[in-house]
Amino acid sequence: MDALYLREYLAKKNSLSKKITQVENVSNAFNATAKNLVGSLKDYYLFHNKRITKRSLRFNNEHHSALKSEPEVRWLQQLHEKIRRKRDGHFSALPGYAPYDVIRSSTGFGVSLTSPRLAYTPSAVYHPLVPRAPRIQYRDAGTRSIFPDPLFKEQWYLNGGAKDGLDMNIEPAWQKGYTGKGVVVSILDDGIQTNHPDLAQNYDPDASFDINGNDSDPTPQDNGDNKHGTRCAGEVAAVAFNNYCGVGVAYNASVGGVRMLDGKVNDVVEAQALSLNPSHIDIYSASWGPEDDGSTVDGPGPLARRAFIYGVTSGRQGKGSIFVWASGNGGRYTDSCNCDGYTNSIFTLSISSATQGGFKPWYLEECSSTLATTYSSGTPGHDKSVATVDMDGRLRPDHICTVEHTGTSASAPLAAGICALALEANPNLTWRDMQYLVVYTSRPAPLEKESGWMLNGVKRKYSHKFGYGLMDAGAMVSLAEQWTSVPPQHICKSRENNEDRKIEGTYGYTLATHMDVNGCAGTINEVRYLEHVQCRITLRFFPRGNLRILLTSPMGTTSTLLFERPRDIVKSNFDDWPFLSVHFWGEKAEGRWTLQIINGGRRRVNQPGILSKWQLIFYGTAIQPLRLKNDLINQQLRGSANPYAFPTESDLTQSAGDGGYFNMDPINGVLSFQNLFTGAASNPEKAIATVDGHNIPTPQRQNVMADANNKLVLHDCDPECDSQGCYGRGPTQCVACKHYRLDNTCVSRCPPRSFPNQGGVCWPCHESCETCAGAGQDSCLTCAPAHLHVTDLAVCLQVCPEGYYENYDNKTCVPCEANCASCQDRPDYCTSCEHHLVMHEHKCFSSCPLHTYETEDYKVERDMQKLIKYSCRLYVNSTSTSRGRCSRNSSSSSSSSSSSSSSSSSSSSSSTSSGSRSGSKS
Repeated sequence: MDALYLREYLAKKNSLSKKITQVENVSNAFNATAKNLVGSLKDYYLFHNKRITKRSLRFNNEHHSALKSEPEVRWLQQLHEKIRRKRDGHFSALPGYAPYDVIRSSTGFGVSLTSPRLAYTPSAVYHPLVPRAPRIQYRDAGTRSIFPDPLFKEQWYLNGGAKDGLDMNIEPAWQKGYTGKGVVVSILDDGIQTNHPDLAQNYDPDASFDINGNDSDPTPQDNGDNKHGTRCAGEVAAVAFNNYCGVGVAYNASVGGVRMLDGKVNDVVEAQALSLNPSHIDIYSASWGPEDDGSTVDGPGPLARRAFIYGVTSGRQGKGSIFVWASGNGGRYTDSCNCDGYTNSIFTLSISSATQGGFKPWYLEECSSTLATTYSSGTPGHDKSVATVDMDGRLRPDHICTVEHTGTSASAPLAAGICALALEANPNLTWRDMQYLVVYTSRPAPLEKESGWMLNGVKRKYSHKFGYGLMDAGAMVSLAEQWTSVPPQHICKSRENNEDRKIEGTYGYTLATHMDVNGCAGTINEVRYLEHVQCRITLRFFPRGNLRILLTSPMGTTSTLLFERPRDIVKSNFDDWPFLSVHFWGEKAEGRWTLQIINGGRRRVNQPGILSKWQLIFYGTAIQPLRLKNDLINQQLRGSANPYAFPTESDLTQSAGDGGYFNMDPINGVLSFQNLFTGAASNPEKAIATVDGHNIPTPQRQNVMADANNKLVLHDCDPECDSQGCYGRGPTQCVACKHYRLDNTCVSRCPPRSFPNQGGVCWPCHESCETCAGAGQDSCLTCAPAHLHVTDLAVCLQVCPEGYYENYDNKTCVPCEANCASCQDRPDYCTSCEHHLVMHEHKCFSSCPLHTYETEDYKVERDMQKLIKYSCRLYVNSTSTSRGRCSRNSSSSSSSSSSSSSSSSSSSSSSTSSGSRSGSKS
């Protein structure tokens, strides 16, 4: 579908433009209104120009150029509308389905209707439904009903109601006293009903906003189509021990909602939601994404990508926001969640679903980026769905609950609730710590009846359907209690392999190519223990959906980066697409990696494709990441039979560095600074020395100096002591410091890689900073060695993130132009475009310029000689004298493209690649 361009432009103000009047000058020159964005991204403004068509299929180059020419504008993007779908099950098209009737409560209540959106409309009426056939009961849920809430008995995934009496082991976490208290979760969706009787007690207005209506009330429209966010919120934090519905996994957590899907969605809307109040919100839960239609490849735009980076570097006071995402419901269309840029991201916890019986549901998407699984709905009429609160503006007792929440939409909030329990157990967990906990504690066993489980190189089971298994709340909180934050994330990039390689169109053909890497050994970016691995691929193949892509590690683990997608028959490419795998977690990076591209689809291929570029990006640590607080437990977890075990040095056939690792959190454990608060003089005594040396009392203190005749010897205080005096000689004996205190010593200035806090104590900068103004990763003034300054986010990273290029002269990451997906050497030299655009002369356009045509690799070409001959031929052979715009016919297009492809692929030979033809599908 073609992009719909809007009349709104997003611009970043030049960092030198400090005054708002300069933004107003731009607004006046552009005849537009401007507003600062809601959220935490600084200096971005939205310009609204009523002179432009409200929606258009064409990019408005005139107004774009006019606004971009303003000196105050540093970066510019014309917004386009995005299609985003909620990930609940669409059961209406399935045969034999009749949903449960609602649960009817006998308890009345009176709650005032505080929102104008809660107006009753006829479309909200629930008509009586024919009850479905009895479902399979795996046990009597009532035998473990520890809550009086009427729907708890229907929450089978919490109370042992899955097959073999299984559940997600929530009860042990509750028994330890963890209920999510003090943790804040925000549901990014179509809003939540703030006055719902099972949510109102836990509702948090500071975790809420209405982006669609631009106000603080996230209450949805009561039209029957906006229940989704309210249902998700109930899964996380429905109040326990009352007479309404069921209980939330974290039933004492604070929950808010962002109304963002009940209107047009664009890059700004998503960025506002993802960056809402990150110092207050701990967990963002999202159960939506691009079309799950089996042909779409789409992800976050430039500003949303910045919001993710800002969240993990600056959210939660530097510990990082936690983003939980539903993996997708495109199973019936054989879609892949690796073609979804939100789930295919290192920043998100991508959560899949399992049925009550422990099997793959019909809507599940298989991919290598899924981290773990929670229970959800299954086959209609056979498996139960998820019980939660429901949206009803009139608060009718028989309409405020449901047992029919479905899809991966229901899985992500359950995972968010479990993460909230772990955060209560250990509030110092970072965003990466949370991913480690999920990997270490998720259980394959409840889901092993489903095929497809494999062992990776460190003997950990993984699945393309379920990730590392079913989430286990009891195990997560127990491990969280003992957890010490992992070492800093290292990022190691391999070289780009830019040699063109032909992908034959024969069914079963396999292109295999290898890359030998050392994991950046001996550098500051060294990765010995893997977390995420990205394989960035640029290729052209039609139909794209025929392809299966596999990546094999040096330890022999094979991860399928892409399964065949039969519905993906559009003429499009993968342009530098970062396929993500979490299957190599804990393995080594060093060695030979093998990429295989297989033509496994049955659709006809008219001409060979081309693999033009691939690159590996390794995320992980240089030293052993597992360090628990209890040394005995730490030693026990070294055992290979333990589910938390991490590979030893011998497992990886290389040394793992020296000694233990201490917490790098800037407040709790800091580099070489120890005992930060020792000697802070909270109870100062009277000094034994003053400036003039008169009228000195003689307290009985061991540090009083005496000479051979036992006479008191007085000394001046150290110059770094303030006027309150000192206890003795030297900068460590000051009652209070004149300037700053460092590790119980008064100093005139804080040393490198530290900063003075408000109390005058030298605290360490984040490890990525050389100098800083605060402890957070977003407080760097200059960057540490081997780090690059991301100019518009004010953070230092080891490599430039997606959508930036590296300026080697000043060691900065500079954002590409808004329409570039990637660029090189300068912002406007695009090397790939956003998915809805085409490239011409390394610039990205919504459609081809005049006298150009679109090639199958989505790059625009112009050949004036061919164009003239073609026009003359048309004129000579035609009775018409009109010379209109020239366009190629299909045969010319095919011939030209085929010729181009053949020319490109003829030089594709390498000793590291091989092709094979096979009659069987891999």
